[in-house]
Amino acid sequence: MADALTIDFDRSGIIDPVFAHFAIPVPTLDVPPLSGVVRDAAVRIWVDRARSEYVGVMIVRKLHGLLVDLNAPMDLQELALRMLLDEQRHANLCSAVVGALGGDSGVTFDVPELQQPRSAATLESQLIEMLVGTYACGEVVAHTLLRHVVKALPKSGFRLVLQSIAKDEVLHARFGPTLLASIRAGEQASWIDCPGDAVISALYSAQCRWMLGRDVVDARDVRLFEDDEQARAMCSVGVSEPRAFKAAYMAAVERVRRHARSR
Repeated sequence: MADALTIDFDRSGIIDPVFAHFAIPVPTLDVPPLSGVVRDAAVRIWVDRARSEYVGVMIVRKLHGLLVDLNAPMDLQELALRMLLDEQRHANLCSAVVGALGGDSGVTFDVPELQQPRSAATLESQLIEMLVGTYACGEVVAHTLLRHVVKALPKSGFRLVLQSIAKDEVLHARFGPTLLASIRAGEQASWIDCPGDAVISALYSAQCRWMLGRDVVDARDVRLFEDDEQARAMCSVGVSEPRAFKAAYMAAVERVRRHARSR
């Protein structure tokens, strides 16, 4: 089996009023004149965003499957499906930006990213791990970063795309912490047992350590932003200053870690 797979983020071309009614609208994307180096960097960053959002689709599919197999309450299963649709729409929006910037529709993934295989752990353990790592840590930080980026950017269709994604991410950032709190309080005992505070705290600590060790900005982008003209051009197509982005990321992870310790 291949280690990587390229997926075309294309359009069907079908024109149908019902389809159009339910399709997510894409803001008008007026692309300013860009140098080749700025355009290439912007395409790379928006492709990374599209990839991340599409991987999010697969992650929520796994979450929904675990909730179904554990016979979780119907409202939780429905919320998972809502988040899956959100991630699909976000990938669609980001791929539309890539197209507007002149990028290719193909996005390459590592196969395990798309498969999101289950582990040998119990279903309960896998769900708790997802709720802590992916949602109570990852999605909380992601929502904070989206708000940071939107605030840092000038008004444009690219900023509107990120605002639309940030609005959906409110649910994603609330899902993990809220459900975990309910599980810890024993309110979900009919379908899942709480593994104990020590287990949950250890999962928080491990995830935060991993997140703090990540390289979240590309050195190429830092160099681009050292030139004022290139920096303005990058901001005009939805890419904020990388050093401030990294600082916001580190601060957000630290807040999650402090919050977990205070529980």
